Amino acid sequence: MIGVTVAQLFRLQHAPNPNNIFGFYILGKPLACLCQACAIYSLALGAYRVWRQQHAMVRGKAIAGGFEIFLLGLGVFVVCPLGFRSD
Repeated sequence: MIGVTVAQLFRLQHAPNPNNIFGFYILGKPLACLCQACAIYSLALGAYRVWRQQHAMVRGKAIAGGFEIFLLGLGVFVVCPLGFRSD
């Protein structure tokens, strides 16, 4: 939902003479696509984790950690610094 909101709000915020290289109007679609990609990535990891947890419960075990948590944290670490670049 954030991807759709970002796309619509950034497209609405169109200045009379916008910056053609770096501005809200130009960055709206790529940022929205990035949000949607992150959502799909999180959904896929979550679905796999639930599937793995269900199979572990059938065997009488529980999964407390795993590579899914690491991959999700790595994804957040990779995406978040993009907004804080100062060059």
